[in-house]
Amino acid sequence: MDWQETLERAIPQPPPAHPDPAALLADGKKLVRRRRLAVVAGTAAAVAAVVGIGAIVVPSRDSATPNPPIATQSTAEDEWPPEADIPLSDLAPVAYDHGTGEVTLYRGWKETDQVGPLDSGNALAVAATKGNRTVYVHFMNPTEIAYTDASRTSATSLRAWVDDVRAHHLSATWNAGGKLRVKQNGWEIVREIPNPLGYAAPWDSVGAVVEREGVEQWILYSGNRPKDGGESSGLDAVYAIPGQTIEEWLAVQVATDRKDYRPGNVDFSIEPTEAVEFGSGSEVVSSEDRVKIVEQVADPDIGHSFATGTSRTAAARITVGSKERYVLVREKDGVTQAYSFSVLPAPRAEDRRPLTLDEFAEMVDRRMTPGSGLW
Repeated sequence: MDWQETLERAIPQPPPAHPDPAALLADGKKLVRRRRLAVVAGTAAAVAAVVGIGAIVVPSRDSATPNPPIATQSTAEDEWPPEADIPLSDLAPVAYDHGTGEVTLYRGWKETDQVGPLDSGNALAVAATKGNRTVYVHFMNPTEIAYTDASRTSATSLRAWVDDVRAHHLSATWNAGGKLRVKQNGWEIVREIPNPLGYAAPWDSVGAVVEREGVEQWILYSGNRPKDGGESSGLDAVYAIPGQTIEEWLAVQVATDRKDYRPGNVDFSIEPTEAVEFGSGSEVVSSEDRVKIVEQVADPDIGHSFATGTSRTAAARITVGSKERYVLVREKDGVTQAYSFSVLPAPRAEDRRPLTLDEFAEMVDRRMTPGSGLW
């Protein structure tokens, strides 16, 4: 069997090209305030080191749309994600409609400067003043809005402040001691909330308030933490929402995370294996002394395409020495094809248990792309 060809076929097809940003922003409802920055390289490398060179790593979770902050409202599934609904107040004295270009001010506030539109998505920055106080607001898109008191910045003008905000993006990592580190660009951690997601090692999470030049962001950093530091699976970041607290925002993220990590919805990797083969009928038997069959099932429910053209199929849970694996086996055109799946532990200790073979089959069926891989 040509394993190289099999591996190439197992790699998911590339996603379609990103649509034009202007098209995404035109109706004011196409971008989400919460930004998930997928940083899977470190996790992928760690998994590949466990299961062997050439393994295919499947990213955690299906493409679930992130939940919005509490200060948003959903009117219909086809309008997801909804536009940020932040009521006008002295904390948030400016509102802006990306579609119409209309700026609305809270009572007593006066617009004193404006920069934009800044791009094809109609990003806009506004300075508003009331008495001795001036506020800068940068409407990057309908759900991502940066606020600051002008007195807290070193910028000499609204234009200078906008350029500064747009040039200093936020990124994060674990340092070698296991602490959160906000990399470069002048961001400073002013408060940390340890493990708000309730993960158990090697997973971890941290919530934090970070500031730079008067701009505040809330972040939730989480994932499979490398022992010697490095990047993890992702960062959720949101510009601080006037009138809310980070605790309120984190409560939404925790609820979302618990829904996302249902059984079998964590990282897994795949590689061809010769550790098992078919015995009589659809029975899976080990072909190596160190391999033990824990349980198995014939004809697993993994979609029509997996079994198309096959004479027999099976799924099994096995141990290879001290390591647990799941395998899919099929015979096609007289050739046996076996694939080993390494599934990372669930992030929370109370959820850590072996998947049932039904859960394993559902996981593979849900998360592998039809038209590639095993299909």
